[in-house]
Amino acid sequence: MASTSTHLAYTGLRVLDLSQGIAGPYCGQILRQLGADVVKAEPLEGDWSRRIGLARGGMTAITMAFNRGKRSLACDARHPEGRALLALLAARTDIVIQSFRPGVAQRMGLGPAEVRAANPSVIYLSISGFGQSGPDAQRPGTDAIAQTVSGLAVANRAPDGTPATAKPYIADVSCGLYAANAVGAALFARERSLERLGAHLDLSLLACMAALQNPLLIEHVWRGDAPATAATVPQGIYATADGHIALAAMSDAMFAAIGEVIGRPAWRSDPRMATAANRLAVAGEIDAALKAALSTRTNSQWVAAFAARDILGGEVRHATQLLDDAQVRHLGLLQPMTRTDDPSLPPLPGVALPGIDATHHVPRAPRLGEHTQEILRELCFDDAHIAALMQARVLASSPTPH
Repeated sequence: MASTSTHLAYTGLRVLDLSQGIAGPYCGQILRQLGADVVKAEPLEGDWSRRIGLARGGMTAITMAFNRGKRSLACDARHPEGRALLALLAARTDIVIQSFRPGVAQRMGLGPAEVRAANPSVIYLSISGFGQSGPDAQRPGTDAIAQTVSGLAVANRAPDGTPATAKPYIADVSCGLYAANAVGAALFARERSLERLGAHLDLSLLACMAALQNPLLIEHVWRGDAPATAATVPQGIYATADGHIALAAMSDAMFAAIGEVIGRPAWRSDPRMATAANRLAVAGEIDAALKAALSTRTNSQWVAAFAARDILGGEVRHATQLLDDAQVRHLGLLQPMTRTDDPSLPPLPGVALPGIDATHHVPRAPRLGEHTQEILRELCFDDAHIAALMQARVLASSPTPH
């Protein structure tokens, strides 16, 4: 159920987001969608996600999707004055997010020990591919690498056995979600303690992929080297006369109802199909009958027929079809974002944070350095000092589009 409160939980909290890519930035965006003020500090050339994938108006889809509502500060952390500025921001913030490889933040003077010494109440979040310590700590990690080394690509393999990664960015996105959850727990613990001490949180893509696959790990211990079997039959995607539908039988009664809908009423009394365990032994026969029957009618016809019997079934659609979906519109899930390539064109689709009142609108992602001068003035830097830092290429700024 969505929150109906007009006050967002993290209103008044300040976040310094030093991360790049997807996992850390998505965590920061969730905090922003919950009300926090998030400063995205990025190098002068920008977060690397600004250069990956389809781009329009100097923005990529990744940047637009995972950095909404943040304020961008373009700062050269290799320069002593740039590092000093980031340390100043870290000392006055509630949450720091970074996704450097282990040891990099420490060499910059922005590691958890340094930041927490100056700001004991800070929640310091480190996101990496493989964790902050251990034999693989220094390995670079990405979404695809995390999926492959964790076994998810094998679990998601194609029918011919070829491993395949799941889209879109399931390792990165799940890590961002786990990270936001961990930050929330740390904030709650801080508020309950007399000392109001912060914490250092260590999240890795590997850990998040392991957490997602816990049921598979348990099944492997039970099964040993025996081939994996389906959880239930039928469960899968089947071709129809004009597309595909997903279908699943999660109970014996639902399986019997499926049989009646497709013209196989005898399935209800067939002892070989009386239980989920029995049906696994005749899965080929069941699937063959379903394929033959489902190919004779359209998606809409089958979806209606299954819905009338309260059977789990749904049309296989493209994500873009969500834009015109009546239920999506009813829930208010889409939030328009102004385009940076041409604000006169129709807005881009942003998605509301699930569980939060969709009337809380979060604006588009920032241009690189769009808020540099604004942030520096909040730190009491005068115009002359800001101009000098820009002249020295410690900072960069871009105008706010109108």
